[in-house]
Amino acid sequence: MADPKFGEREVLASMLEVEADMVAEQDGILLISDKGFAGRAFEPLLEEHGITLLRPSRKDEKARYGEPMLKKGGS
Repeated sequence: MADPKFGEREVLASMLEVEADMVAEQDGILLISDKGFAGRAFEPLLEEHGITLLRPSRKDEKARYGEPMLKKGGS
């Protein structure tokens, strides 16, 4: 849960900076989120930390890998 005054992406980016060692100890982290985590600079940041982002596509994007798993019924 993030303070509404700050963006969720910014809060997570700060957490990754502070807890980089803890995150580095984990293999294959999968972050399941809503469209609020969309951002050109944000996804590469997650990848640098070995985190895969699974989120729905925005209207201006092609369907993203794994997106059907986020829909009711998984298809």
